[in-house]
Parts: sequence; structure tokens; C-alpha cells
Amino acid sequence: MRGPARLGLALSAAALLAGGMATQAKTGERPFPQGLYGNVDMSEVTGDLGGFEVRFFTDPATGKPMAEFTLCEGWCNQVFTAEVTRTEDGFAFSHVETLEAYNDNGTLTEEQHLAEYQVIPAGKGWKVRLLYDGNDVTAGETWRIKPLKEPFGLVVARTESGETDP
Repeated sequence: MRGPARLGLALSAAALLAGGMATQAKTGERPFPQGLYGNVDMSEVTGDLGGFEVRFFTDPATGKPMAEFTLCEGWCNQVFTAEVTRTEDGFAFSHVETLEAYNDNGTLTEEQHLAEYQVIPAGKGWKVRLLYDGNDVTAGETWRIKPLKEPFGLVVARTESGETDP
């Protein structure tokens, strides 16, 4: 690509970017998050994994903002994918989680719970609050997640469940 063509392409890209920023400025809406964030860490003592990791992306088929995420409590066992929606102070996504538990008779039962993750902008990262069935399980505190270059928790969870990378 030579001079005038390259300049035309650059000007077109700048116009699209400026148009998007102007629309955002008019509506006051923050753009949906994009990229990989997390705080998954391995305990040096036990080898357990703990933390939360999320990859925000736009679904190419639908154009909808999405989140692919895992919560690691001892280990990263499962990857969930959900649509991201706007909230008053940030964004949210949720999924129905099936948990196994033994009842008083010693019978194994399955219980379904709605797990909702609320994400609020915090510097270059996000603060995350988890609600189960509307109850704040983070006890009013938030987890800080920061930008990541490489997935860790998502890779472990995909490996556990036999999935491959997207």
C-alpha cells in the first residue's frame, strides 16, 4: 500500500474511532470490557489454586459482549461463558451453577444456584463482587482483577474439563 491509499485508510480508521468515541461521549456509556483479567494464584504451601479469571470478548456471530470465566477455589474446574450486561456502575454476567451436596439422609442431591458476577471499573482493572441467589458471598468486599498477558486459570479449567482453547 502506498502513500495516498495508506493515508486514506488511516483517515477512515480515525473517523470510525472518533465516531465511536463521540457516540460514547453523547450517551455517557462506558464501552464493554475487552481482554483478559484475573488474580488466580497458586499457594506455595498447598499447591491449591485460588482466584478469578475472565476473558471479555465480542461474540463474532452475534456481536454481543461476552465473558468466559472461571472461579478457582482449591482448583480451577470449569469454564463458563455468559453474556455481559450493563449495570448502574459497571457490568454483570451470570450463570446457573449446579452444586452437589449430601442431604440429612446421606443422599447425594444437586442444587442449582444463580451465580452473578458484578464488575466495576478500578484503574486498569476491575473489582468483582459475587452474588449467589442474590446474596453477596464476598461479604461486601470485592476482588481486584488486573490485566493479564496470558491465561492461567482458564487454561487449567479447560484442561480439567477436557476442553480446548477457543
